[in-house]
Amino acid sequence: MARNTLLLTLVAVILLMLCQRQVQASDSRLDAPTIKAALRTTDMEEEGFVERVVEMMDGGELPRKIVHSAFLWAKRKPKNRFQYFKRAVIVLAARQGITVS
Repeated sequence: MARNTLLLTLVAVILLMLCQRQVQASDSRLDAPTIKAALRTTDMEEEGFVERVVEMMDGGELPRKIVHSAFLWAKRKPKNRFQYFKRAVIVLAARQGITVS
């Protein structure tokens, strides 16, 4: 009986670890379509900003950490997600001497 309980506990822990890795992997995927969908961009200006930010990130001009943290913070907001994202990226980048417009 104890052996079965131990085995079930071990399987549950392994499954939880695998699920956690999948969630972390999906959060770390930062491409323009993912960001646009999560932030619910509505016009060309918003989509253009997202594309510029992703290009800067991919080109090494903007640290991935800034985009990732701004994205995670903004996507939790109930309204105006894009505006939160944009403002966060601009402020966090400015703190490191990077201009994002």
